[in-house]
Amino acid sequence: MRCLGADTDKLKRYETILVVENDADDVLLLEKMFEKARITNPMQVVATVEDAIRYLKGEGVFKDRKNYPFPILVFVDVHLRGGTGYDVIDWVRRDLRDVMMGVVVLTGSDVKGVRTAYRKGADSFLVKPLKFEDFQNAVAGLRGIRLAETKAGFHLEYRFG
Repeated sequence: MRCLGADTDKLKRYETILVVENDADDVLLLEKMFEKARITNPMQVVATVEDAIRYLKGEGVFKDRKNYPFPILVFVDVHLRGGTGYDVIDWVRRDLRDVMMGVVVLTGSDVKGVRTAYRKGADSFLVKPLKFEDFQNAVAGLRGIRLAETKAGFHLEYRFG
């Protein structure tokens, strides 16, 4: 579990992105893409299905919402320890169905899983390594969320009104 950009001022100003990914190299590539694209949202990283659900429930160490804020967007890898990304999606769509939060499935190899991802309730499906244009297109399709441009770069925020 890691927190990137966890400066408390940022956590108050920007919505968090939760990344559920057990491959450190893929996390590093995602971090570099965010940095290069100047995405200013703080990013939290967990590596297992169990930790993803604990994070979303606010249980255990994740109870501290100042340090582990509820995410605006979840990137979930298909292949995880202790289950699959589809297990996370099932839980989100069952237990958080009334919560405005995007869920994007990431895969490096299971491109045939796109149907399963959408059937389970994913908002988007992207192939790694992720490019900013892919991220931008995925976010454009999220209901209630937009990618806003600021002087510092880009950040995801809720669309109200």
